[in-house]
Order: sequence, then structure tokens, then C-alpha cells
Amino acid sequence: MKKGSKETDLYAEAKRKLELVKIFYRHLRVYIVINIILFGLAISLYNQLGGQEVADKGFQDWFMLNLWITPILWGLGLFIHGLVVFKSQLFTSISLTPGFINKWEERQIQKILEKQDSEPNN
Repeated sequence: MKKGSKETDLYAEAKRKLELVKIFYRHLRVYIVINIILFGLAISLYNQLGGQEVADKGFQDWFMLNLWITPILWGLGLFIHGLVVFKSQLFTSISLTPGFINKWEERQIQKILEKQDSEPNN
């Protein structure tokens, strides 16, 4: 591999990662703007009603549920998006695979290598 080719590949990879970060920040901006609008709508509706109960209690319950569920679930999705984009230190510094699986994988690799060594060359 040529040195220039490797540098080009590294540059392309860095540019791709930067694009992923930009997409994440765009997602964060949309999340903030939409949630400000949602909470503004809730405050506006509350002020228009003067703190009174709505005639249709079911609508009020539905509206309040959606008012809270939307930012919570979307926020969870945004959090996961951030973990994927930034490859959180939590997931890169520790192995999420139990030790016995790692040991089993290593034994299987050794068996395959031993089998390949013992076979006559074709």
C-alpha cells in the first residue's frame, strides 16, 4: 500500500466521522427546537384555559402523556445516537463479552490453527 493511499484513506475516514458528528449535532438542534415548541404549546394551552380542567379529560390526559413521552423516548434515541457517533469510552474501554466467551473463542482459534498446521500443504 502506498503512503499516499493510506493518508487518503485516513483523510476519508476522518471526513466520514466528522459528517456523522455533524448529523448528530443537527439531530440535537432539532430535538431542542421541537421540545421548546411542545412545551410552549403546553404552557399556552394551560394559560388559555386559565388552569381549568378541559371538558374532555381523556384529551387532556392524552396530550400530557404525549407531551412527556415524546421528549423522553426521543431523548433516549438521541442518547443512543450520541453513543454510536462518539463511541463512548464506556463501550470502548471495557469488553461487554463475558470472559468465558472470550476464552472459548481463543480455544476455537487455537484448534483451527493447529488443524491447519497438521494438514499437509495442498
